[in-house]
Amino acid sequence: MAAVITRALAGQTVSALALGTANFGGIGSARRLIGQGESEAEAHALLDCALALGITLIDTAGSYADGASEAMIGRWLRTRTATERAQLKISSKVGLRGGLSAQTIERAVTQSLARLGIDTLDFYMAHIPDPTVAWPDVMDTMTRLQEAGLIRAFGLSNVTASDIAACLTARNRPAFVQKRFNLLDQADAQAGVMAMCRENGLDYTSYSPLAGGLLSGRYAYAEKVPDGSRLALRADLYAHLWKPDLDAQIKALKALADAQGMSLSGLAVWWLVPHPAVTTVMLGARTPRQLEQLARDVLALPFDATLFAATGAAARIGS
Repeated sequence: MAAVITRALAGQTVSALALGTANFGGIGSARRLIGQGESEAEAHALLDCALALGITLIDTAGSYADGASEAMIGRWLRTRTATERAQLKISSKVGLRGGLSAQTIERAVTQSLARLGIDTLDFYMAHIPDPTVAWPDVMDTMTRLQEAGLIRAFGLSNVTASDIAACLTARNRPAFVQKRFNLLDQADAQAGVMAMCRENGLDYTSYSPLAGGLLSGRYAYAEKVPDGSRLALRADLYAHLWKPDLDAQIKALKALADAQGMSLSGLAVWWLVPHPAVTTVMLGARTPRQLEQLARDVLALPFDATLFAATGAAARIGS
C-alpha cells in the first residue's frame, strides 16, 4: 500500500499525508516534556513506515525537543539511499524561541540544516508571530535564505488573517500557511484564515488532525481531563475542546465511521484530505501501526460528498 495521493505545496510535489514529528524526543516544543515522546528507535521505525507508505513530506521544527527531533531525522536520513532521499521533502520552523529577528532566523536555519545533515530545507516556516519584528522584515530575511539556496520555499505557522495580510505587503510573500485544523477545531474556517489563503493563492497545511487524541475515540467527557493524556499535557492547545457536547459529537462521528468500516481516527483524516482548503495533512502517529491504519482508511474510501457533508455536520453538534 502506498500513500499515492499527491499535491503541489509551494510548487513542490508532496504526498497529501505528511509525517509530523513533534513527538520525536518530546511532546512538541515544551521543555518540561522532553523525553516523554518517541525514542530514536521508535522515531526511526515511524520514518521507515512513512517511507514505505509513500509519505514524502516530513515536518519538524528546531524547537521540537530542543532540536532532538531534527537530529533524529538527520541520523535516519543518513541511512537512506540517494534515491530514497531524493523522494523526501523536509519542512522545519523557526521562531518559537528567540523570535524572528534576521540574526535569529539565520542562526536557526544553519543549526537546523546541520542537525538534519542536508544543504537545503524544502520548506521553512515562521513558527509563531513575533510582535517585535514587522512581518515584511521577516519575509525579507526568508527571501535572503531562499536566494542563498538554504531554503526552497517559506511559509507561516500559527498566524491570524491579519498576520497573513501584513505578509502580503512584503516584497516577497509566503507560499503557504500551516495551522491546527480538524473536525472539532475549525476556527480557521470561521476566522478568515482559509479565505485569506484561498483568495491570495497560498497553500494551507493542517496539523493536529485528531485534536490531541479526542478524535481517536479514547476519551469520554468528564468533569476532569484524564491525567497523563495529551489533553492534560498540552491543555494550552486542547482544553477549549473539552466540553459537554463532546460525547454527542464523538458518538455521531463514530456511527459514521462504523458504517464505513473504518476507525474514527481514519474518518477524521479522510475528511481533511479532500477538504477544498487543505493541501496536506500532518499525521502525528505514535506507532507504525497507527500510521498504517490511518493511511489505509484514507486510501480505502473514495471521496463521497454526502459522507463529507454528514461528517462535518456531526462535528458541529452543539456548536
